[in-house]
Amino acid sequence: MVADSNHKHIIENRSFGLKYVHNSLFWLYLLVLPHNAIFQPMEKKKLLFFIGSPVLGRYINGNHSVTLWADGSKHRATGHWEDKKKQFPFFKRMKATILEAFHRKPTEYAWVNDDQDHLYFDFPENFDIKITDQCDGGCAYCHENSTVNGKHGDLRGMEAVFRSLHQGTEAAIGGGNALAHPDLVWLLNVLKEQGVVANITVNQRHLQKYREMLLQLVNDKLVHGIGVSLTDSGNQDDLKIVEELGKNVVIHVIAGIFSEKDIPFVKGRKMLILGYKDLRRGHSLLEHNSEDIKAKIQWLKEYLPTLKDKTKLISFDCLGIEQIDPKTVLKLSDDEFNYLYQGSDTDVFDSEGHIACSTMYIDVPNMTVARMSTASLDKRFPFTGKENISDLLKLTTQGW
Repeated sequence: MVADSNHKHIIENRSFGLKYVHNSLFWLYLLVLPHNAIFQPMEKKKLLFFIGSPVLGRYINGNHSVTLWADGSKHRATGHWEDKKKQFPFFKRMKATILEAFHRKPTEYAWVNDDQDHLYFDFPENFDIKITDQCDGGCAYCHENSTVNGKHGDLRGMEAVFRSLHQGTEAAIGGGNALAHPDLVWLLNVLKEQGVVANITVNQRHLQKYREMLLQLVNDKLVHGIGVSLTDSGNQDDLKIVEELGKNVVIHVIAGIFSEKDIPFVKGRKMLILGYKDLRRGHSLLEHNSEDIKAKIQWLKEYLPTLKDKTKLISFDCLGIEQIDPKTVLKLSDDEFNYLYQGSDTDVFDSEGHIACSTMYIDVPNMTVARMSTASLDKRFPFTGKENISDLLKLTTQGW
């Protein structure tokens, strides 16, 4: 059976035991509620007693079930639908009784876990949505090349896509400066109605200007996680805002930019290590500062074991894994690494032709989709905004 538990690619400063507790209780959880259930707030509170963290979503995708918890843990397990008549009568009766207690009728088919050796997907479970190219941050390494004159994407023209998103999946909203988009709150309300877990990335430079807006978005439960792109680790006023925003803030750092002086800002917090993107302004900076950037990447590799002990959680994007190689640096076994690893952006198909990737990138200002934000121009594909999300996922697989 393939099973993993992660939000991105996660290494946590806590024992693996807690995640295994999540996993063992997952089976109880499967028994209690049907897999096509859309969770109501009261049900999440009831489950909190069992697993220690509220459930944000649970669904079937391709050949596996998915459970996402509020602390960012995700569990996947392969399985298939089976006629209930094949189940043992005792378990069938017990499940029917429990479902009746939850005011849900037993369905004709039940989900049964099995021992398939890989995952495949009918729709994306995580997707990055760039909603604007406008930003006044002026970061020298910006791979999106965002500027003060960048244009906003037409979000309302994409409503059909957003309405096709599946409950429990995750959207990472960014830019540019996503907070400056006039239709951001409209989009977040649509995602909330769909049951999509919305996360947003903001530049640290914008924390003070948009403090009240961010606090309101969190209070209204329109955003779950907030990624703060680190730019000034010495700014104590920004650090206070980070603390105000709550436990679901993740500090985003870039390999090759992050350095020793930045450690106090991430100490005791969750962080995401992004690989250095040799694209657009990032390419120009690399040309002029190649030795410094490479030296900082090497320093981060060597310091990672110590950094792991100083932070609450460390996660990586695929490029970060490629550049830092945490499996080797942290001496993880194959089983430990595979348990945490969510898959490559470029592992597109399995041997039977099923889609084997769970993520995608949507560029709304330019109305293109791709496997990832660093995809070359020939692997970015135009769309109209009238498609559903499964069609867009298939579109991103062309040419791979």
